[in-house]
Amino acid sequence: MADEDRQLSVIVVGSGLAGLAAARILREKHQVTVYERGEPSTATGGQGIANFPNAIKIMRQMGFDPERAGSVLVQGFRTLDKHGKLIFDTEFPFQEKYGAPALSHMRVDFRAELLRLATAPSKDLGIGGEPAKMVYNNGARDIDAEAGQITLDDGTKAKADVVIVADGIHSRLRPKIAGEDCPKPQKSGLTCCRVAVSANQAIEALGRLPGWWQEQKSGDHRIMVFEARDGSDRIMVVYGLRNTSYMNMSCIFVTREEKESTTNSWFAEGDRQEMLDIFQDFDHSLVTLLGVATEVKLWELQDIEPLDTWTKGRAILIGDAAHAMTPLQGQGANIGIEDAEAFRLLMQPGVTRKDVPNILKRIELVRKPRATAILHNTRKTSRGVSGEERYRVMDENCTYDGIIKALESQRVK
Repeated sequence: MADEDRQLSVIVVGSGLAGLAAARILREKHQVTVYERGEPSTATGGQGIANFPNAIKIMRQMGFDPERAGSVLVQGFRTLDKHGKLIFDTEFPFQEKYGAPALSHMRVDFRAELLRLATAPSKDLGIGGEPAKMVYNNGARDIDAEAGQITLDDGTKAKADVVIVADGIHSRLRPKIAGEDCPKPQKSGLTCCRVAVSANQAIEALGRLPGWWQEQKSGDHRIMVFEARDGSDRIMVVYGLRNTSYMNMSCIFVTREEKESTTNSWFAEGDRQEMLDIFQDFDHSLVTLLGVATEVKLWELQDIEPLDTWTKGRAILIGDAAHAMTPLQGQGANIGIEDAEAFRLLMQPGVTRKDVPNILKRIELVRKPRATAILHNTRKTSRGVSGEERYRVMDENCTYDGIIKALESQRVK
């Protein structure tokens, strides 16, 4: 292959959403290997996730198929009190305003679609290059960032021209890149209980679908926020999944007792009775559905102060490893997708191995301030604010058109 169009070797550490998206972007030209610490089922679960236009535009470029993911169109926001009385409602024209819709889907379905895009035969996707290679049960425990070499859990080493570290909020490699004294995850004082309930479960438990669910199935697709409005900071965020045959219920409350399991994992097992006690005064339909959900997962909401750097030598941090934030603006995964798209700079003609460190610095120059702004938006709207206030930062959150336009904008400024 001509030196001016050389294929690079790329290691991706972690097979979460940001890591798989990066593998999809880079596989069209480069040789990509993804190392995952866990099993192939890593990061699965029956809970929901929402993607907003800033990510959807990128996902469309990657070939994301909403039908495969059972995606539900998000058409606006609705705030209700804990008894279901309407407080605030707005239709939000995402497509008209930002050039792409907002979609919600089951996290496991979303990840499965990203895995398909990273690993399916190239002819099936209509693209060039080779599928990313997946290696499970062998994560990276150490890194020589300057050399582009990782040490795996089994003691072997792997080397590449580029190392993308996407191993999550509790990244083992972050200190090796951002410095041993870099910020660590910090708790927000809030915990999130996440469940997904099927329509069949709802009908069996209640005799029929609740009115608010029927409205969703009839095409009135809103992200609904049920607020306690009593100073307790308790809310339930509810939205459709799998073509509204399921509902996501994210129940957020002030942390009562810190638990190691919910600190170290975003999918720790939860205490169903504790959730029922905390939300016992909410609408009967909500409490009943919380009681019949198959899985109850708990997550102590954490974020990280902005890092001084994301890059060192041939390595770069992305996703939660670089900029973990709470889900209270629904932007964590979306910003990780934006990070992945930035690797288009490595796809440009003439890029060689020696260019990698400088290109990673250019990516950081755009991505770090962008992620920091969204972190601050998320923190501003985390506690004690109305639904309307939560939606005021939507313009900044959703307005992003990729790395090339971002660099052009910086040059103009």
